[in-house]
Amino acid sequence: MDDYNFHIETPRLFISRLHAGNDSHCDFLVDLYNTEQALARTRVGAPMPEREAARKTIESDDRIWTDGYGRYLVSLKPTTLSAEETKLPFSERSNAYTMIGVVSMKFRKSEGAPLAPDVGYGFLPAFQGKGYATEAAAALVKWFEDEKGQKEFFGFCDPTNEGSKGVLRRTGFEERGVKDVRGLKPDGDIVTAMVFSKGLTKELEKYGVN
Repeated sequence: MDDYNFHIETPRLFISRLHAGNDSHCDFLVDLYNTEQALARTRVGAPMPEREAARKTIESDDRIWTDGYGRYLVSLKPTTLSAEETKLPFSERSNAYTMIGVVSMKFRKSEGAPLAPDVGYGFLPAFQGKGYATEAAAALVKWFEDEKGQKEFFGFCDPTNEGSKGVLRRTGFEERGVKDVRGLKPDGDIVTAMVFSKGLTKELEKYGVN
């Protein structure tokens, strides 16, 4: 059974599963992936044209129910929670929270893809520069370490995206240089990305990153 009460709590955020049946979640993805900034920096994903495309995107993250890999919703945690509110299941109260971004952990299966999962994130412009991406990424990495036993991670970003590079550094990732990485896109095209890693025990080449 799909558990929409699952959530990770941080000092300022809730990290939870996206619900394909929730139109507000679908509409939020459309808004997020069609900001001017997101469209300008699209390297791995693609624009989200409308609600049904977003719904299919959420539905395609089926591994999130078995091993946790997929895209998670990030919402602001209220500064105060009433006793009555805390008694409600998370899925019933979360619609009142402000959605600000997504954080993901993906173990890609495309041919030639890196042999360790990579963390990703995207936030609405109004909520950037406030440390939310770092807080969400660090929390998701820790959850995978503690709950799934995953100790090796990658992070990939546009070599010119200083904000994204800063998030990965603050999350404890090591900068490994600009590489041509295969398998980040479904079509198999090579993506030139700044590579970061955390917890790797072997050389990059052993993980399919040359």
